[in-house]
Amino acid sequence: MSTVLPDQLDPWRAAKNSLSFAGELPVARFPRLLEVGRVATDAIPAAVTYQLDFRRDAERGAVVEGLAQVRLCVRCERCLCDLWLDLDAPLALQLVRVEPNANAAASDYEPLVVTDDLLDPLALIEDELLLAIPPFPRHRVGECQAPEVANWARNPAYSESDDLSDADVADAPRHPFAVLERLKRS
Repeated sequence: MSTVLPDQLDPWRAAKNSLSFAGELPVARFPRLLEVGRVATDAIPAAVTYQLDFRRDAERGAVVEGLAQVRLCVRCERCLCDLWLDLDAPLALQLVRVEPNANAAASDYEPLVVTDDLLDPLALIEDELLLAIPPFPRHRVGECQAPEVANWARNPAYSESDDLSDADVADAPRHPFAVLERLKRS
């Protein structure tokens, strides 16, 4: 098992020789992941833990199996607060040279099309971690704090020329379009 992950590797040769790679990489090497979320900035630098095993399966096809893990902070879509996710991205990919058609036999592996004879393992790990992020990240039910409803009428930046009475302010939460009704009348 090798702990040094090359920037480029020949996946066919790696599968033929049953190469394995494991270790940790700094999150700074994954810029697309940092566009989606952020990592903890405490004393210990954040890292992506990975395990990649290239081998041949029972049908003598080249496959890569493994796991990638990272702790990432994204925005909760419900309350817009920070949400820490422990991403575990299992890998089970079959290396293919052409896109499989719909009639291809069902397999336990997802196809990974390798167009040239080189594979970027960092991009592979980053892709799998990005796919592990939920499409709409949210806290669990009961853990999410809904944001406070802003009372726009009591905002100091609100212009007093709009002549809102206290009755209008009291009605604002119950009738969000009450101001439009009043504007329509004038």
